Amino acid sequence: MKKIIAFLLILTAAGLATFTAQADTTNIQVVPFHVQSYSGSGCPGSFNGYAYMTNSAGTMWLTPPAGTVSGTFTDLSGFTSATCVTRSGIPIRWCATNPFPVSASITYELYTYVQSSGLTNGQPITLQVVWH
Repeated sequence: MKKIIAFLLILTAAGLATFTAQADTTNIQVVPFHVQSYSGSGCPGSFNGYAYMTNSAGTMWLTPPAGTVSGTFTDLSGFTSATCVTRSGIPIRWCATNPFPVSASITYELYTYVQSSGLTNGQPITLQVVWH
């Protein structure tokens, strides 16, 4: 009997670990860099260009998966950049803030504004969003 209970506890723990690991949804995209110089204050500040994530239709508004409550947006390319998220319907912007709050019924724009110089138009930038 003790062996059966121990086995059931192990199965339950393994099931919970699997459920926890599947709760986050990661999306990584390699997108083109767009050259555009801007000098300004605040966030994102001065930058030499930008890149943004797209949805499956190729437009810039992303919808988080059902049950999602936050997101983490990162530029994986290693350039000096400021990542920004804009919420549709309400002019709310989170700049360099991770995680940021989300609702699965609202769409979001995910941009990175690159401060590094020397990049060329169309150069690939790798972006990642993890929905939690």
